Amino acid sequence: MDDIKIFVSHRIDMRSELIDNPLYIPVRCGAIFDKENLMGIAGDDTGVNISEKREAYGELTVQYWAWKNTQAEYYGLCHYRRYLSFAPERIKTDKQGLAPVFCIDNKSLTRLHLLDSAHMAEEIRRYDLIIPEPISLEGYPTPKGAVRTIRELWEAYDGIMISKEAIDLMFSLIDELAPEYSASAREYFAQDGHRGYNCFVMRRELFDRLCAFQFPILFALEERLQDRAYLKELPRIPGYIGEMLFGIFTFHLVQHEHWRVKELQILYFLNTQPIRSNWDRIRMYMSYGARAAFGAVKDFVLPIGTRRRRWARDMWHRYIIRR
Repeated sequence: MDDIKIFVSHRIDMRSELIDNPLYIPVRCGAIFDKENLMGIAGDDTGVNISEKREAYGELTVQYWAWKNTQAEYYGLCHYRRYLSFAPERIKTDKQGLAPVFCIDNKSLTRLHLLDSAHMAEEIRRYDLIIPEPISLEGYPTPKGAVRTIRELWEAYDGIMISKEAIDLMFSLIDELAPEYSASAREYFAQDGHRGYNCFVMRRELFDRLCAFQFPILFALEERLQDRAYLKELPRIPGYIGEMLFGIFTFHLVQHEHWRVKELQILYFLNTQPIRSNWDRIRMYMSYGARAAFGAVKDFVLPIGTRRRRWARDMWHRYIIRR
């Protein structure tokens, strides 16, 4: 099945479960900063790469590495806790449109068909493009309450995760560097079906088009925003812009071109640490219980987008999750 490669972006500051399926290729995101390689897997720091942009680009550094250094007929990307679902039945979703699953264990993976490489490969080869189903914004939680359009969704995070200036600059750069997507970009931002999370499997031709669309715009955006003081507090702006570009690109393909498209749910694994013993399972439940108990007051104590929230998150992964 070498014609299908689904790259899984893994954190470098924690161990997370690897799925025993030859279609999935685990890769350390930002491996240039990882001297230990806790998980013993490949990194995004070989060949042509942007591994040093981990903090700004997130899993897109893995996507770029795959684009520049690997060969396949189908390319995919997912995340150590977010995967496309190949289960025959639908799973109840949360307010963000994700299908939560408690942990990554054999029972869950079997139920979700994520261990069945033959089934997945057969399904993948039937389509040109497999992407997340669009998520309705009705009831979608944001820092500014209800929103009706994709533009309102992202602008609700102005000063928290993103800046309106960066969004406006993205549209200008699309007009300048990829005008064939300009109309679709504005059409997508005016409607209410959110296409995000950077999870997909697509034919090589489409993957090459996606990357050729995203990365020149992201590099230009970085250059033009490099002197903005707010980048110190909002370092992930390029990553979020990349997610917007992914939404624009997939919206364009679905609405204005003629490809065989399959839309699937996105699975969100609440606990991703490996389970090798009863103590691991007990520890997992304790960790989840602590997060759930703190969740009710988290946003008050550690407001979204603040430096102390990022510090608390880093400490959690360094001393609680990391093993």
